[in-house]
Amino acid sequence: MPHLLFARDLVKTYNGSSGSTTVLAGISLAIQPGELVTIVGPSGSGKSTLLQCLSGLDSPTSGRVEIEGTDLATLGADAFAEFRRDRLGFVFQSYNLIPALSAFDNIALPTRLSGGSVDKARVRSALSAVGLTEVARQRPSQLSGGQQQRVAIARALAASPALLFADEPTGALDTESGSRVLTLLRTYASGERSVVMVTHDLEAAALGDRVLVLRDGGIHTQLVRPTAVDVFAAVDNARQGRR
Repeated sequence: MPHLLFARDLVKTYNGSSGSTTVLAGISLAIQPGELVTIVGPSGSGKSTLLQCLSGLDSPTSGRVEIEGTDLATLGADAFAEFRRDRLGFVFQSYNLIPALSAFDNIALPTRLSGGSVDKARVRSALSAVGLTEVARQRPSQLSGGQQQRVAIARALAASPALLFADEPTGALDTESGSRVLTLLRTYASGERSVVMVTHDLEAAALGDRVLVLRDGGIHTQLVRPTAVDVFAAVDNARQGRR
């Protein structure tokens, strides 16, 4: 089965006045169609940096990332913007909603930007899936942080990307809303579509088909369909430097 995403020897180094800091230390991985892959690890282990490099939002210092056979480094700015719009979805800790637009219009925006015709039923379905049908015409300033996060998730799901990247998608949500979102992401990762999710919630991480446990910018452990107990133990081992 061809990889949906393939990364080889990713290194990310930041240079500062006191010297260089290596955040990613040569990570290689592959994501198959239909997978939910979760990324966990102690603070500072490189989780968010890895997600940004995999998604093309940041460039590795060395190494390469291919999505659907396309080497992201070969795309110019305009070509990558089009590729990202058409094939990738993002849910990050900052909601990135447009303040002047309603929840409905924020969800419809990617389709409008691509020049397509907005499928209003799909937008309404995405709002319903995250439990926000009643706020369709409200602007972000009228919504709580948790509601804004769910609108951002609905926007990503409505576009039906081949690959969805999520960084702490339940961080601002209560238990019920978080459970709803995790179920959506788990269901979304099927067929030709995959999800890569960074999370501090180790029980949420256990929903993944695979869990990557990072330490010091590398993959310390990889778990396949683990229990929450397995994930807790693996992260504790990573913190302690044990195998």
